[in-house]
Formats: sequence, structure tokens, C-alpha cells
Amino acid sequence: MGVPSHSQLGVKYKARAAFTLFADERGVTAIEYTLLAALIVMSLVALISQIGDFVSTPFETIATKL
Repeated sequence: MGVPSHSQLGVKYKARAAFTLFADERGVTAIEYTLLAALIVMSLVALISQIGDFVSTPFETIATKL
């Protein structure tokens, strides 16, 4: 077997880089936090819209009676 060719070294380097990316879990954690933040924001929007309807009804009733 002699010295590996330049193309064999390139494939080996690319394979090592791919395995390193697959083993890195920082991206997965960032996606999980993003999904969690999106879920919290959607819940807050739904809650605020429900509270808005609940609070606006008495004010509208008072405004019509004035």
C-alpha cells in the first residue's frame, strides 16, 4: 500500500467533517429552544386574544349605555 492519493485524503477529510457535524448537538439544542419559544409566543397570542374579548365586552356595554 503506498501513500494515499490526494483524492483519497480528500474523501477521508470530508467523511471526518461529516461525522463531526452529525455528532455536534448544538444545532439540535438551538432548534429545540426555538420551537419552545415559538410555542410560548403562540400560547401568549391566544391568551391575549381571549382576554381582549373578555375585557372589551364590559367596556362596550358601558359605552352603549352612555
